[in-house]
Amino acid sequence: MQNPRLRHYALAATLGCAASGAFAQSSVTIYGTIDAGLQYQNKSAAGGSITEMHSGGISPSIWGLKGSEDLGNGLKANFNLEGHFSSDTGTLTTGPGFSSQLFRRQANVGLSGDWGAITLGRQYSPALIGTIGTEARGFKEQFSNLYGWAYNQLSAPGNALGAGTNPGNDVGVFTGNTVQYSNSFGPVWLGVAYSLGEAAGSFKRGNELSLGATYTGPVTVGLGYQSTADSGTGETLSRLWSAGVAVPFGAFTGKVNYIGVTNNAPTGERVSDVKSIGAGIDYKWSPANTATLAGYYSKYESNAHNSNTKSIVLSNDYAFSKRTTLYTQLVYVNAGAVGTADPLEGLKTSIVAGGTAPGAKTVLAGVGLKHSF
Repeated sequence: MQNPRLRHYALAATLGCAASGAFAQSSVTIYGTIDAGLQYQNKSAAGGSITEMHSGGISPSIWGLKGSEDLGNGLKANFNLEGHFSSDTGTLTTGPGFSSQLFRRQANVGLSGDWGAITLGRQYSPALIGTIGTEARGFKEQFSNLYGWAYNQLSAPGNALGAGTNPGNDVGVFTGNTVQYSNSFGPVWLGVAYSLGEAAGSFKRGNELSLGATYTGPVTVGLGYQSTADSGTGETLSRLWSAGVAVPFGAFTGKVNYIGVTNNAPTGERVSDVKSIGAGIDYKWSPANTATLAGYYSKYESNAHNSNTKSIVLSNDYAFSKRTTLYTQLVYVNAGAVGTADPLEGLKTSIVAGGTAPGAKTVLAGVGLKHSF
C-alpha cells in the first residue's frame, strides 16, 4: 500500500509543474550545420600540391541548443549554447591558445522585449554581424575576408605581433565576458557590445568594444567598429573599421566592403596597417543556383615591409532544399613576398584558411555539401 505522505509529495510536485506550465511557455531547439568537402591546392605553404577533406567550405560545422521562455507582458528570457567542430575528424574546433571549448561560439543568456535585447556571456561580435550582408561573399567560412578579419585580431600574442590579449576575444569573431545591447529601429539594426578584460589594476586592461549597424532597405548598408586593449598595459592593440553596401538589381546583387585594421604592440607602437577591399556579384541564374564572382585586394603596411595579396573567387551554390546545398569553388591567389618582422604578415592579407605560399600564385578548387538541421 502506498505511503500517504509519498502520495502528498507526488501531488504537490504535479501541481507545481502544472502551475509552472500555466504561467510560462518555454521552448528549446537543437540546431546545427555540417559542412564537408574536398579541396585541392596546387601549391601549399609547405610546398607541393595538397588534396584534403575540408571542414567548412562555405559554412562552419556547428551544433547548438537555444531556447526562450515567455515571461509575460512582452518579456522573454533567452539562451544560446553553440559549439564548433571539424566535420572531417569530429573533433572540437577551438580558438588559439585553448585546448578545449565545448561552446566556442556562443554561451549566453539574456532578456528581450519591445525595447530590444540584453545578452550576457559569449556571443558573436556585433561589428561582424553588422557588415556580413555587405561582404563580397557574406563572410563565408572559406575564401572570404573572414580571414583578414580574424588574423588581424588574434586573441593570444604568441608569435603574432599586434594581437590582442583580451581573454574573451577569439579572432575578433566571438567575444566572451560580454554584455551586449541590440535592437531594431525600423529598417536599422544596432548592436553594442563590451567585453570585460577582467584584469586587475585598470578597467581598460583587456577590454573589447564592438559596434555594428545595418540598414536594410532598397539597398543594404553595413558599418562596424571594433577595438581590443592589451590586458597588461591597457594600450589599444587592434582597431578595426568596416563599411559596405549591397545593391540588388533583378537577378543580380552587387556588394562592396572595406575593412581597415591597425595593429599595435603592447607599448602602443604601431606594428601594421592592413587595408582590404572586396567586391562581388551574386547571380541567381535559376531558382536553385546562385553563382558568385568576387575579387579581393589587401595591402599590408609597416615600417619594416609592405606587401599585398590579390584574390579572385568563382563559386556556385546549388540548393537541393532550404537545408541542403551542394557547392563548388575555384580560387586564384597572387600573394606578395613577405618580410621577416611580422610572422603573420602573409596571413593578414589572405582569404584562405592557413594562408598560401608567400610570393607565389596559387590555385585552389573545392566541392562540398552543407546540410543544416
